[in-house]
Amino acid sequence: MKFKIHFAIFILSVLVILLSMYSSLLMASNTSIKVYSERQPFLIQPLIDEYEKVSGNKIEWIYSKKGLVQKAILEKNNPIADVFLSSDIARLIDLTEAGANYEIPYQSNAPSNAQSKYWTGLTMRARIIYAHNDLGLSEISYEDLVLPQYKGRVCSRTGFHPYNISLFSALVAHHGEEWFEDYIIKLKNNLARRPQGNDRDQVKAIYARVCDLSIGNHYYYFKMLSDENQKVWLEKVKPIFPNQDSYGTHVNISGITIINNQNYDQSVDFIEFLLSEGAQKIYANANNEFPINPQVSATQKVLDVVKGASFDSMDLTEMASHRKTVLNILQKINFDG
Repeated sequence: MKFKIHFAIFILSVLVILLSMYSSLLMASNTSIKVYSERQPFLIQPLIDEYEKVSGNKIEWIYSKKGLVQKAILEKNNPIADVFLSSDIARLIDLTEAGANYEIPYQSNAPSNAQSKYWTGLTMRARIIYAHNDLGLSEISYEDLVLPQYKGRVCSRTGFHPYNISLFSALVAHHGEEWFEDYIIKLKNNLARRPQGNDRDQVKAIYARVCDLSIGNHYYYFKMLSDENQKVWLEKVKPIFPNQDSYGTHVNISGITIINNQNYDQSVDFIEFLLSEGAQKIYANANNEFPINPQVSATQKVLDVVKGASFDSMDLTEMASHRKTVLNILQKINFDG
């Protein structure tokens, strides 16, 4: 009788241990990954859906237009989110400099100049020049925007926007601080109006003949083309990929970094999924950006506009190292004023 009781207790104990192990494995394989991002989730919803389907993990998207970097830095000792998906390299560098992120494995699906020990790029976007058709331009450079013939003919959003900071940082890297200060003063003097609006607002201003030239990200061309109210602007405006005779068109990235080691392995898995060929194709189709995985091509409609343009191959960490110099000079000359 005692033997049967002891045996029954033994079997029950084994079942409890096995049930506990199964529950742990189930929890480990069905993780909720929290993502901080300034990108609205609908922009990559097909990617989220696909990842949840193939991994069994859930993505919890925490979106805010502003303040997420500061929030992540304040929370670094007790992080809420697992990863930070950024629309710009500057935010990734800010997190790294604040010690608010973790090292990630080298990503073989991303070029070495678009990743570091702490973050990796996911897509690339070109900072191009939009020009009124009447100018008859087929080529132009960023440096040309300060030529005397373009005085009062250039429009820009705030110089302090991360997209412009990125471009200006690249110009410092190529030409030096002294050259850049002279350049940015001349650029300010060539503006048709005080910096305002977003990239698409500058194209609208060209259409309205407020100005003839502006700088903007390439994918806005396709956003405007698909908008019934905005595509008319493009009847008078053409996109040009600048600096084809020198270092190539400037590119920035959207990227990702890990800010919590609680679900580290699952976060790495999510990053590797986003860099996979299948995910990069979905990304390219959804946003008209350039896949960072060299095995994946941009969509045909993007390639038709790019027309074989070359891009600046500068290491993005090197480029970002000049941000503070750019900010100081912009403040010194009161670029937006």
